[in-house]
Amino acid sequence: MSPELEIFRRSPTGKAKSKTPIVFVHGAFTGAWCWNEHFLTWFADQGFETISFSLRGHGGSGGRELRNLASIDDYVEDLEEVVDTLGQKPVLIGHSMGGYIIQKYLENHKVEAAVLLASVPPEGLLASNAMMAMAQPDLYLQMFWLQAIGPHTLLRNRLGRAMLSPDIAEDEGMIYFGRLETESHRALMDMMGANPIFLSPTDAPAMLVLGARNDEIIQSELIHRTARRYNADYALIDNIAHAMMLDQNWEKVADTILQWLEITLVTQERRKGNKSAA
Repeated sequence: MSPELEIFRRSPTGKAKSKTPIVFVHGAFTGAWCWNEHFLTWFADQGFETISFSLRGHGGSGGRELRNLASIDDYVEDLEEVVDTLGQKPVLIGHSMGGYIIQKYLENHKVEAAVLLASVPPEGLLASNAMMAMAQPDLYLQMFWLQAIGPHTLLRNRLGRAMLSPDIAEDEGMIYFGRLETESHRALMDMMGANPIFLSPTDAPAMLVLGARNDEIIQSELIHRTARRYNADYALIDNIAHAMMLDQNWEKVADTILQWLEITLVTQERRKGNKSAA
């Protein structure tokens, strides 16, 4: 039985852009709170129903005592549970590990569209970890210690710079960093090759792949490779770090997603209308 999940919802407050809801999937070490800071309300103000939730063992969800045993498939099950409450196919937006979860979900489910944000690529973490170990060995070591001991203040300077731009307010950045938590060992191993992704380009939905141009955790080369894999639309955002939904230029990311969604969803709704008329 799945543990009880922490779920946040916002009804559209602006003029409805689409009847399609947006479900946000957070990455490793975080919870639904990372979307609640900006994106959940911002997209509701643009006319979307928005939903964020904490994966089992994260944030306010149950299952914390068994978090290290949670697999990527367990996280996919959590996403399935949330989507089932909607009664329709949503747009999925996932960050980092959340993007990997979405790719696994899409192996067996259909959605209206998907946005992968600084996402773990379909081949997993091996390439990104190798690139980090060679180019930023200090950051690679601190990522190890984050998993081992949690968000200790000794890790704040270097790891914090990889997550957030240096000129974001120091107190705000410290608050975000302090809310990080360790991740499931099993889920991390799944992304190291134990649970590979088999989603084919022909089965993938309309997709936007976004990354930070100078991301030190999920490098821009891997973002481009993911987009090519799925024949997806692709963009890199300047002057932003890995935590793209929290960093100082988060609204540029949101605007890019919104513009893409407006075109994508309108096009799909017209196609459905034409099929109905025929």
